[in-house]
Amino acid sequence: MALASVGRDLPGFSQKLGLSSDLLILENAWEREIGTLREYAHIAALDNTSLIIEVDSAAVMQEISLRRKELVRKLNKHLPAPFIQYLTVRISQNHGR
Repeated sequence: MALASVGRDLPGFSQKLGLSSDLLILENAWEREIGTLREYAHIAALDNTSLIIEVDSAAVMQEISLRRKELVRKLNKHLPAPFIQYLTVRISQNHGR
């Protein structure tokens, strides 16, 4: 399955494509669970059961990586049917531009 880019405009993206409200729930859950790091980390894509997160710095990447299992557990609690099994964290390609 190819990566589905969700970017920063998830509500508009899901409405235009008629996608499940699960994606909107996921975005809202991410904003709630990531807390103060939400300015520096966002959902970039969903690949099957892996949520791909883009971050602005190595420090934020390290913080999220350390909390990976906790975040997966907390995010799944918000979803009607838990499907996230793994969190992949990468530095944004737009960082520093």
